[in-house]
Amino acid sequence: MKTGPRVRAGIGMAASFLLAMANPALAQAPAVTPPSKLSWHGDAKAPDISGLWVRTDKGVGQGSKEGWLPWPPPLKPQFEAIWHKRVADAAAGGRADDPVQGCLPPGMPRFMSGTNGPLLIIQTPGRVMLYRELAPVRRIWLAGPGLPKPADLEGFSNGNAIGRYEGADLVTEVVGFKDYPIDGTGVPHSDALKIVERFHRVDAKTLRVEITLTDPIAFTGPMKTVVTYAALDDPAWSPKEFLCTPKTDYHPEAYVR
Repeated sequence: MKTGPRVRAGIGMAASFLLAMANPALAQAPAVTPPSKLSWHGDAKAPDISGLWVRTDKGVGQGSKEGWLPWPPPLKPQFEAIWHKRVADAAAGGRADDPVQGCLPPGMPRFMSGTNGPLLIIQTPGRVMLYRELAPVRRIWLAGPGLPKPADLEGFSNGNAIGRYEGADLVTEVVGFKDYPIDGTGVPHSDALKIVERFHRVDAKTLRVEITLTDPIAFTGPMKTVVTYAALDDPAWSPKEFLCTPKTDYHPEAYVR
């Protein structure tokens, strides 16, 4: 049976009345208004590294374009040969193994060291979330069972990350990565790669992230870089949906090369 507008309105008012009678608190609750300014720091017990940040170093360092030291990378012979071939392929016209040219995520550590554009950090009591355009969200777990056992480790573009607070810093440990190069030149790694990050808020407007890579199978020693960010006042920013055509529309300006 069809009902007219007045009947439907009457039904809605009756339903609201019954809900209010069942729970008087609902009838007295004030109207909800959105906050005047967004806050990304939801963990009062943690140092505040949250917010929207944009790179200031532009990926230029004393070593590679992404600042890796030592440089050339301290690779063992088998992995050094892979790297030299990738460099030669790039000079000859292109590399088939660069994930960003195939519209794939840049992976780690390029999410931090090889990507331009804003970085949004959201802190909660149980985890820290990092958002960028052109890449999946990063989750750093602050509580739980810890890193998976080697037999249970599954490779992801951003790896598997746990974190802890040390004074004013957030320190992370990340393992379990897809076989993506660690930088724009194609430096390879093995399944034993481990990344340690230290996020430190220098002042209200500056965030510094120290990144250390160790890989006993591929490297003869650790590799390190530092990425510097400045606070960006744009509370409405959010990552956009990313669609692209491989090799022809992969937004190379978004990456340090």
